[in-house]
This record gives sequence, C-alpha cells and structure tokens, in this order.
Amino acid sequence: MRTRLRSSIHLAAALVLVLVFPVRGSAADPEDEAAVQRLAARWVKAVAARNPAWVDMLSRAGRTYYPRMRDLALHADAERLDGLEMVDQLQAMFLRLMLEPGELQAMNERELLLFALDRGLIGVDLRARDELREVIVASDEARGRLYKFGLDDRRDRSAQYFVREDGAWRVELRGELERLGSDFQAFVARSGLSVSEAAFFVLEMRLMRKVTPADFEAPGARGPRPGRNAELPEETSRPVLRLIAVRSPLEMSGPVAVTLEDRVESLRYVLVVGDVLPSHPSYRLARAGSDSALLRSEDDEILLRLDPSDSLRAARARTASGSRGRPEKSLLEQARQGEEREGLMAQWRNVGLRDRPLLLQQAWLTPVYPQAEGPGDTMAGLRVQKLAQGSFWHQLGMQRGDLLTEVNGRPIDSMDAWQALMEVAQNDQAITIRLERAAKPMSFRTHTIRPR
Repeated sequence: MRTRLRSSIHLAAALVLVLVFPVRGSAADPEDEAAVQRLAARWVKAVAARNPAWVDMLSRAGRTYYPRMRDLALHADAERLDGLEMVDQLQAMFLRLMLEPGELQAMNERELLLFALDRGLIGVDLRARDELREVIVASDEARGRLYKFGLDDRRDRSAQYFVREDGAWRVELRGELERLGSDFQAFVARSGLSVSEAAFFVLEMRLMRKVTPADFEAPGARGPRPGRNAELPEETSRPVLRLIAVRSPLEMSGPVAVTLEDRVESLRYVLVVGDVLPSHPSYRLARAGSDSALLRSEDDEILLRLDPSDSLRAARARTASGSRGRPEKSLLEQARQGEEREGLMAQWRNVGLRDRPLLLQQAWLTPVYPQAEGPGDTMAGLRVQKLAQGSFWHQLGMQRGDLLTEVNGRPIDSMDAWQALMEVAQNDQAITIRLERAAKPMSFRTHTIRPR
C-alpha cells in the first residue's frame, strides 16, 4: 500500500512538471519549426550556389562522414570495401580514384566536403528554390521534406534531417546519403542489372575511364600498373553486327556517322567512313547511307540496314535475366570480368540502352544560364561536361564541351525542357538536335531503332 502511494505521488509530481515545463521541441513548437525552415533555406541556397558556407551548417556527424570515407579509400583492401553498403563503397572508390593518395591524405574535413559537392558526390539535386515542408520537431531532432522549386507536385524522394547542437540547429548529411541510396536502388530496378554490375557501371561512367582489379588494392599496396596493350585485339571470326542508328549533319557538310553493335561482344561503336571496327580491325566502314552501312575487309563485305521496327526488348530481357540464377559478383569481380576488354567495361551490355537511369549515367549534362543570371532564369542550354564513347548521346552527335540548345525543335531553355529532352531520348526514333561547338552552331538528325 505504501509502495503504491509513493508511486502515485511520483506520477503526480511528474505530471505537474510536464504541465509547468512542457517538453520543448514538439511538432507544435513554432519557434523551432521556423528555425529549421530558415536553416534549410540557407542550406539549399548555399549548396546550389556552391558556397563554402554550407559546410558550417552541417552537424558534427555529417562532417565526419567523408573523412571516414577518405580513410577507407586510402587503407581498405578489396575484402573490407566489399563489406560496405553499396553507396559507401562507391563513395570510397570515387575518392580513391579521383584523387592521388598524397593529395587525398592532405585534405582536411572541410576540403573533403567541398570536393564531394564540387564533383557531384552529394548535393546534385538541391536547387536554391527548394522549400522544406512537413516539418516535425521532436526534442533535439527534426525532419522535413524538400519540395523541388517549391512546387506541390515535386516532393523529394527522401527526408531531410536536423539536430540541435550547442543550442543551434544543424543539418544532418543523412538525408543526402538516403537520397543517394534510393537513387541507386531505383537505378538497379529500372536498368535490370545486378547490384554490383549497376554499381560498376556508375563507377566507370562517373570516372570516364576503365577500372581495373589494381584499383581495388589500397594505394600503398599497389605495384606498378601494367601499360595498356596498344595492339589491336585478335580476330577469331566474322563479326555479327547490327546497325543501331544513322546520324546525318544538317545545314553543313560533314560525314554520316553510323552506330554498330557487335552482338557477340555486346559493344557499340560510332563510326564514319574509313574507321576501323575496333573489335574486328580487318573490317572498315566503306560506305554509310541514310539507312545502311557497308563494311569491307580484304575478302569480305557486310551490308547492314537500319530496321526502325527492331526492338531492344530482347536485349533488355537478356540483360535482366542474365543476372538471375547466378551468384552476385563483387565490384572487384566485375573489374576482373572486364580486364581483357578494350575501353570502358561499362560499354559491355549497357551503353546505348535508353532507360532513363542509363541515359543519365552516360553523359554529364549541366544547365548553363546567361551571364549575370542564375537558376530560375531562362537557360541557355545544357553543357556536355562528360560523355561516354559509344553511348546514346554520342550517337546523337554530342561531344564533350558542346552546348546543347535544342531537341526536335524545342529550345532547352528550362527545367521542363530538360525533362522533355529525357522523354525524347527514351522514346523517339527520329531525333534532331542543335548545339554549339566552340561557338559554332551545328545540327544533327539521327534515326534509331525502336527504343522498346
């Protein structure tokens, strides 16, 4: 009885304390909610503008993520890397392969974060006009969701997280990492690739170079890398080819280009008349017409015709089903699988397919705004920062450094036009682009096989 009475007194006292001193930071606390929204607004603007001040808004836990990835990049062997979550594994490999070991070791916490933002490892989806909504504050933690450009129908894929440290709110990097993870999972689902093959594809497309087994050894353990074999690959049989696309220049003189798929090697090549077929160097492109390509060797001819009704559905089915029923490979095993191949291993089976995730990995296109203007104003076009040889964008006629200004008669002058470009790339068989190359306007028309 005495025990129950004492418990009742304690409970009553606790209720009085709660009534007198309400729990700070509930969802109804307008002061904290407003502080979090102000912080989010400052953060997205700083990230979008590449303002180094954004680093000061991160929590302590957020600031330590990339130093941890740096240590893995410098010291982890293949087995330890393979034990990481796929996003972490990719982040560590990006740091390892984008920077020389001495330069990476010398970078402090702030420099690492700025490097990650500058190279697009984080922050690529943040825009200055994104707005934080659905804010929930609980004690010293909060979360919300960004709406792209403040639009009701552009809800972000992941939550944004905040913590209160030393009396001030800070941004958690967890939201960015969750976004990277969800994007990667969506890529895997839509591409039909296995997890490790999709990761390897992302790795090589971002680096725009071949990744070899030696890259998975810690920098200090690496021996000298073998020089690249300059000899052309040995031929074993007559090539089995398919004509994928024919590209013609408009309003100017220039060669017709064709895209050929080696159906044995599952590699694609963009060739003009006189070019050697890399996988079978005794064959050259002898003639390119509006819907045909003729290859010749000393004792053979191969005539190919563009069939606009041809479908990649069977190729996609092979790609998707090829990974089922087999043990999952690590990234290192993927590198070994492509060790004897020329060029990016990512070309193998993948490059040229037109699913959105694959298209976004095959080229790095960034919006360009007129001088003294910025996000929210009319775009001048999309700058081709990087481009994979043999990719769909290469088939259309783009080169690194080009400014893409128009597709199928529509100017690339807004984010909606950028979205429309992706729809065209995914679905259309006849595609006309206009671009500027070294300030010189150029136009190309491409006819392709059916995308799906």
